[in-house]
Amino acid sequence: MACEHDGSWNRRQFLTGLIGGGAALAALAALGVVGAPAAGAQPAAPAPPIRDTINGVLSFVVPGNDPYSHHQGVATDRPGGVTPGTAASLERTLDRALAIPLFGGVGVPLPGAAGVAVLLNIFAATADPGASNGPFAAPFANLDFAKKALVFEWLDTDPRFENFIIRFVVNALPTLAAFAAFSEVSAFDPVERKTTGRPVGWDLSNYAGPSDGWDEVIGYYRGIDKVEA
Repeated sequence: MACEHDGSWNRRQFLTGLIGGGAALAALAALGVVGAPAAGAQPAAPAPPIRDTINGVLSFVVPGNDPYSHHQGVATDRPGGVTPGTAASLERTLDRALAIPLFGGVGVPLPGAAGVAVLLNIFAATADPGASNGPFAAPFANLDFAKKALVFEWLDTDPRFENFIIRFVVNALPTLAAFAAFSEVSAFDPVERKTTGRPVGWDLSNYAGPSDGWDEVIGYYRGIDKVEA
């Protein structure tokens, strides 16, 4: 029998999580992931909580001093992955890289960042049926750090996702999140194509910044301009 710590996952756990996460279930039904509205029914299809979900991923990969990191129980005293521009950058990357809907052991009929958000929130409701009741719109963002890790473990190890695009997406997502967090996007002007200040990623990586040269390598060392053989 699957348990929370062995990395396994089964249909009963999945359905229990969805039923327990009532708000998430309603949203997923509206999106067509579980069931469909009756003919003629007034559509009430809110977009999946993409931004909150992506911020939940960014805070998991690179914790900082933001509300998402503090809520998950792992935070630092300086900015991390959730900084201006990082979520939008990661969403654009996912939208461009995943132009087709995600399918696998669980069919997610949405492409890009929206598909990733639905997928993570389905499993978040499985990991914690109460995850829909939190400060954020996305169940995944409401999970603690350990349960976020459990969601990624389930997605990464479940044999039913083998050779499906879902497996490749899950493997790439933490890397793409880290790339956004450590990049210049938090202080980058896409119109002028230049930085407008010191990006957070430079501080995270202790990068001194670009340079046109250093005094230490100008001229000859100690005045020596040649060496006799």
